[in-house]
Amino acid sequence: MFPSVRTLIDIGAQFSKAIRLNDKGKVANFILNEKCAGGSGKFIQVIARILHMKIEDIGKFSIQSDNPVEFTTGCAVFAESEAVSRIAEGALPGDILAGVHKAMASKIVNLVVRLGLTGDCAITGGGAKDHGLVRAIKTELNTDVLVPEEPRITAAFGAALSAAENIYQ
Repeated sequence: MFPSVRTLIDIGAQFSKAIRLNDKGKVANFILNEKCAGGSGKFIQVIARILHMKIEDIGKFSIQSDNPVEFTTGCAVFAESEAVSRIAEGALPGDILAGVHKAMASKIVNLVVRLGLTGDCAITGGGAKDHGLVRAIKTELNTDVLVPEEPRITAAFGAALSAAENIYQ
Protein backbone atom coordinates (compact mmCIF):
# COMPACT_ATOMS: atom_id res chain seq x y z
CA MET A 1 0.00 0.00 0.00
CA PHE A 2 2.82 2.38 0.92
CA PRO A 3 6.12 1.07 -0.52
CA SER A 4 8.17 3.84 1.15
CA VAL A 5 7.10 2.86 4.69
CA ARG A 6 9.88 1.48 6.88
CA THR A 7 8.24 2.08 10.27
CA LEU A 8 4.78 0.69 10.94
CA ILE A 9 2.61 1.24 14.00
CA ASP A 10 -0.18 -1.30 14.39
CA ILE A 11 -2.80 -0.45 17.02
CA GLY A 12 -5.00 -3.43 17.78
CA ALA A 13 -7.53 -4.16 20.50
CA GLN A 14 -5.10 -6.03 22.74
CA PHE A 15 -1.64 -4.94 21.61
CA SER A 16 0.12 -2.11 19.86
CA LYS A 17 3.24 -2.84 17.87
CA ALA A 18 6.07 -0.87 16.35
CA ILE A 19 7.42 -2.71 13.32
CA ARG A 20 10.50 -1.97 11.22
CA LEU A 21 10.30 -3.08 7.60
CA ASN A 22 13.22 -3.78 5.32
CA ASP A 23 13.56 -2.37 1.80
CA LYS A 24 11.40 -5.22 0.47
CA GLY A 25 8.57 -4.49 2.90
CA LYS A 26 9.26 -7.53 5.08
CA VAL A 27 9.38 -7.41 8.87
CA ALA A 28 12.94 -6.82 10.07
CA ASN A 29 12.17 -6.18 13.77
CA PHE A 30 9.23 -5.38 16.03
CA ILE A 31 8.29 -4.50 19.59
CA LEU A 32 4.94 -5.13 21.34
CA ASN A 33 3.54 -3.04 24.16
CA GLU A 34 3.73 -4.64 27.57
CA LYS A 35 0.82 -6.55 29.08
CA CYS A 36 -1.05 -3.39 30.09
CA ALA A 37 -3.83 -2.28 27.73
CA GLY A 38 -2.91 1.40 28.22
CA GLY A 39 -1.47 1.64 24.72
CA SER A 40 -4.06 -0.44 22.89
CA GLY A 41 -7.52 -0.16 21.41
CA LYS A 42 -9.00 -1.79 24.51
CA PHE A 43 -8.22 1.40 26.42
CA ILE A 44 -10.27 3.39 23.88
CA GLN A 45 -13.14 0.93 24.24
CA VAL A 46 -13.10 1.31 28.03
CA ILE A 47 -13.10 5.12 27.86
CA ALA A 48 -15.90 5.09 25.26
CA ARG A 49 -17.99 2.97 27.62
CA ILE A 50 -17.35 5.33 30.54
CA LEU A 51 -18.28 8.37 28.45
CA HIS A 52 -21.29 6.61 26.89
CA MET A 53 -19.99 7.30 23.39
CA LYS A 54 -19.66 5.37 20.18
CA ILE A 55 -16.04 4.54 19.38
CA GLU A 56 -16.36 6.14 15.95
CA ASP A 57 -17.23 9.49 17.59
CA ILE A 58 -14.21 9.66 19.87
CA GLY A 59 -11.76 11.15 17.38
CA LYS A 60 -13.87 14.17 16.50
CA PHE A 61 -14.46 15.06 20.16
CA SER A 62 -10.78 14.68 20.96
CA ILE A 63 -9.71 16.95 18.10
CA GLN A 64 -12.05 19.70 19.34
CA SER A 65 -10.36 19.82 22.76
CA ASP A 66 -8.46 22.92 23.86
CA ASN A 67 -7.63 21.62 27.32
CA PRO A 68 -6.57 17.93 27.37
CA VAL A 69 -6.79 16.26 30.77
CA GLU A 70 -3.43 15.07 32.08
CA PHE A 71 -3.37 11.42 33.10
CA THR A 72 -0.85 10.62 35.80
CA THR A 73 -0.72 6.91 35.00
CA GLY A 74 0.00 4.85 31.93
CA CYS A 75 -2.04 1.91 33.24
CA ALA A 76 -5.48 1.42 31.68
CA VAL A 77 -7.05 0.26 34.95
CA PHE A 78 -5.86 3.29 36.91
CA ALA A 79 -6.57 5.63 33.98
CA GLU A 80 -10.15 4.36 33.90
CA SER A 81 -10.50 5.36 37.53
CA GLU A 82 -8.84 8.68 36.78
CA ALA A 83 -11.27 9.32 33.90
CA VAL A 84 -14.24 8.69 36.20
CA SER A 85 -12.76 11.17 38.69
CA ARG A 86 -12.28 13.77 35.94
CA ILE A 87 -15.92 13.35 34.87
CA ALA A 88 -17.00 13.92 38.47
CA GLU A 89 -14.82 17.07 38.53
CA GLY A 90 -16.65 18.39 35.45
CA ALA A 91 -14.04 17.78 32.73
CA LEU A 92 -15.49 17.84 29.23
CA PRO A 93 -15.59 14.52 27.35
CA GLY A 94 -13.41 15.94 24.55
CA ASP A 95 -10.77 17.02 27.06
CA ILE A 96 -10.77 13.56 28.65
CA LEU A 97 -10.46 11.93 25.22
CA ALA A 98 -7.64 14.26 24.17
CA GLY A 99 -5.83 13.36 27.39
CA VAL A 100 -6.36 9.65 26.76
CA HIS A 101 -5.03 10.04 23.22
CA LYS A 102 -2.01 11.94 24.48
CA ALA A 103 -1.25 9.24 27.06
CA MET A 104 -1.69 6.47 24.50
CA ALA A 105 0.44 8.28 21.92
CA SER A 106 3.22 8.60 24.47
CA LYS A 107 3.23 4.84 25.12
CA ILE A 108 3.03 3.99 21.42
CA VAL A 109 5.74 6.46 20.40
CA ASN A 110 7.97 5.01 23.12
CA LEU A 111 7.82 1.71 21.23
CA VAL A 112 8.80 3.49 18.01
CA VAL A 113 11.69 5.27 19.71
CA ARG A 114 12.96 1.98 21.16
CA LEU A 115 12.79 0.41 17.70
CA GLY A 116 14.08 3.48 15.88
CA LEU A 117 12.00 5.62 13.54
CA THR A 118 13.22 4.85 10.04
CA GLY A 119 11.82 6.11 6.75
CA ASP A 120 8.15 6.87 6.23
CA CYS A 121 5.74 5.82 8.97
CA ALA A 122 2.24 4.33 8.67
CA ILE A 123 -0.42 3.44 11.23
CA THR A 124 -2.65 0.40 10.80
CA GLY A 125 -5.17 -1.52 12.89
CA GLY A 126 -8.45 -0.36 14.36
CA GLY A 127 -6.74 2.42 16.31
CA ALA A 128 -5.85 4.08 13.01
CA LYS A 129 -9.57 4.77 12.48
CA ASP A 130 -9.44 7.13 15.50
CA HIS A 131 -8.43 10.52 14.05
CA GLY A 132 -7.73 11.96 17.49
CA LEU A 133 -5.27 9.18 18.30
CA VAL A 134 -3.59 9.48 14.90
CA ARG A 135 -3.18 13.22 15.41
CA ALA A 136 -1.72 12.68 18.90
CA ILE A 137 0.81 10.19 17.51
CA LYS A 138 1.78 12.58 14.69
CA THR A 139 2.30 15.33 17.25
CA GLU A 140 4.33 13.10 19.57
CA LEU A 141 6.48 11.76 16.70
CA ASN A 142 6.79 15.20 15.16
CA THR A 143 6.35 13.71 11.70
CA ASP A 144 3.56 12.93 9.28
CA VAL A 145 2.13 9.41 9.18
CA LEU A 146 0.31 7.51 6.46
CA VAL A 147 -2.99 5.76 7.17
CA PRO A 148 -4.53 3.27 4.72
CA GLU A 149 -8.12 3.79 3.67
CA GLU A 150 -9.14 0.61 5.54
CA PRO A 151 -6.48 0.21 8.26
CA ARG A 152 -8.26 -2.67 10.02
CA ILE A 153 -7.71 -5.10 7.14
CA THR A 154 -4.05 -4.45 6.33
CA ALA A 155 -2.78 -7.48 8.27
CA ALA A 156 -5.23 -9.75 6.44
CA PHE A 157 -4.27 -8.15 3.14
CA GLY A 158 -0.58 -8.72 3.88
CA ALA A 159 -1.23 -12.35 4.85
CA ALA A 160 -3.09 -12.90 1.57
CA LEU A 161 -0.24 -11.36 -0.42
CA SER A 162 2.29 -13.52 1.45
CA ALA A 163 0.24 -16.67 0.82
CA ALA A 164 -0.10 -15.83 -2.87
CA GLU A 165 3.65 -15.21 -3.07
CA ASN A 166 4.35 -18.65 -1.55
CA ILE A 167 1.87 -20.41 -3.84
CA TYR A 168 3.19 -18.90 -7.05
CA GLN A 169 6.90 -19.29 -6.42
